[in-house]
Amino acid sequence: MDKVALRPLKRFAVILLAGAIVVTVSSCSREERKKEEEQHLESMMTILVQVQKNLGRIRQKEAVVVRLSSDVEGRKPQSAEQIGREIDSNIRFIDSTLTASKNLVSTLEKENHESQYRISALDRMTGQLKGELDKKSLEVGTMKGEIAKLNRQIARLTNSVDVMDEVIDEQEAQMVRAYYISGTVDQLVARGILLPPGPFSRFLGARPALASDFDIKPFRVVDISETRDIYFDKPVNRLHIVTPHTKGSYELVGGKTSSILLIRNEVEFWKKSRCLIIVVE
Repeated sequence: MDKVALRPLKRFAVILLAGAIVVTVSSCSREERKKEEEQHLESMMTILVQVQKNLGRIRQKEAVVVRLSSDVEGRKPQSAEQIGREIDSNIRFIDSTLTASKNLVSTLEKENHESQYRISALDRMTGQLKGELDKKSLEVGTMKGEIAKLNRQIARLTNSVDVMDEVIDEQEAQMVRAYYISGTVDQLVARGILLPPGPFSRFLGARPALASDFDIKPFRVVDISETRDIYFDKPVNRLHIVTPHTKGSYELVGGKTSSILLIRNEVEFWKKSRCLIIVVE
């Protein structure tokens, strides 16, 4: 067979090879797109489930407040004072959880709107959640008005406007106080929180090492009983928790521009360390 006869066959082979490459690239692109879409849906659903759990917790605490508020006048002063503390604690929990839930819904709405995999059904759900949270805010406002009246009753029973003295306040604050900070390795080293990395640390993939002692003044202070999520303006893949925290007590979720640390179990999460340190790449 001469060279002239072979030329059409060569051209045909080149066309087939080019077609195979296009199909392969297209297939990889579809798989990658599907994976990103699944990650977006999973992230959105995680936040959605957390908001629903928060609403359930709020309803439980409202029921506790209603139960505690009944027949305060008929109780002894010491008992009434203790009830006042419990009611105050439950109201603070409701307030903080309501605020956290509104922040989560705002994040959910923003991430979904900005995503190329936007889910229209999720827009409707966030709208419904916003309405439900607004309605709950009004209910809590009414409850606070009733609690204000109740506090006046408790004050008359205990002959004091303050339910807790300053010593008890400080003791209780210390029991529920925790600290967190985030920053690059260089920033945290400069603050004396991390040890300077060795010359070959990055090549060996070594984790940043915590200093044996550091000043907590640069840290943000949080109330363990009220903090169930912490927002970061960095994507999940750039955040690394370097302090020890119980596995399963938390989850980092988010999109391409921001993340949220969801604390599933406050007691377990802070049990190993009252300081949360996050390295940002």
